[in-house]
Amino acid sequence: MRFYSTAYLAYGIQIPDTDNHDIYKVENTLQTLNNGVGYLTAGRFGNDRVYLTTECHSADAGEYLALVPEILANRPELATWDAALKAAAEALGHTDTPAPHWFLTADLDN
Repeated sequence: MRFYSTAYLAYGIQIPDTDNHDIYKVENTLQTLNNGVGYLTAGRFGNDRVYLTTECHSADAGEYLALVPEILANRPELATWDAALKAAAEALGHTDTPAPHWFLTADLDN
């Protein structure tokens, strides 16, 4: 059996109690909003979590990705991204989400 692993560094929020079964609702809602918010699914095998994101970087196993923390933290777009992510979460029925942030997550599939 072969395993595939990818790491993601993204700016956004996890949408609680949402999984791949709800992905069509997420896709349709984001397409309707058209405000620059996308989504990411990542997790272990069939237990992916859904994240709303505005920027996402990925690296497969063995790849090297250099990022400068100061540049990530001082992006002028952050306020705009925060508002867009909040609007997307609310459109999906999630009014009590954490503040958007940079996060690192892994995806493992076979």
